[in-house]
Amino acid sequence: MFIDEIRALDENAAKAMAKEAIEIKGHMVYLADLGEYFGYSALVFADGRHIYHANDYALHHGSQKDDLEYLRKWYVESMKQKLFTEEELRTPSDDYAEREAKEHYLHNYYPMKREYQTIFCKPEEAKEWYKRDKEHAVYSEIAFAYFKPCDAMFVAHLNGLYEAFRACNNPLRDYEHAKAAFEHEMWNHEYAINWQGDWDVISCFAKVAYKGDGTEIDQTGWTDEIKRAYRDAASKVLKSWKY
Repeated sequence: MFIDEIRALDENAAKAMAKEAIEIKGHMVYLADLGEYFGYSALVFADGRHIYHANDYALHHGSQKDDLEYLRKWYVESMKQKLFTEEELRTPSDDYAEREAKEHYLHNYYPMKREYQTIFCKPEEAKEWYKRDKEHAVYSEIAFAYFKPCDAMFVAHLNGLYEAFRACNNPLRDYEHAKAAFEHEMWNHEYAINWQGDWDVISCFAKVAYKGDGTEIDQTGWTDEIKRAYRDAASKVLKSWKY
């Protein structure tokens, strides 16, 4: 199968192909052999719709792509870490990586429970319903997409979920959470060898102008405690970096 064919699969087709179906946090994950190229893969559905951005394929697993026992275990454990219930989305995360996974879920996976038109497509690639009735389409800043007018309540619910998530998951709510968050982003941005590392990292948490001299932190309005967390995180990352 080709990727467009896989993404076009509806739930009945995925269920018919599946060797196993597993429910994970309100999502159905179908494990199916998609042929020589994609192999034994995991297809994700929720509310009867294909959440294909959350799919995982054997071809991504290198030398273990033919090890079905390994793949099954990987799919189950990884899906538990990237799919969430609404209750979980409203619950604080002590781990910064989990917080980021929740935010990714809200931006990229949850919106796929309804049909939408992404703002990132070319005009000629827009869906026909959007071309016909775009002035009535409902925009979501969370999904970066337009939804059909009939899904206005869904968009409002998504907005509410996101607000609840942000309210209880402020990554800078205290020293320990802030330090963990800063460390995570410093590793992501290769802070130790990045000439604009301070701006790159601080911009993940606050809007600051680029100075290039390490003084961006003075623009943040952060408390002394959070600034100390940033400097301590930087010191730890620099000491741990292997050149």
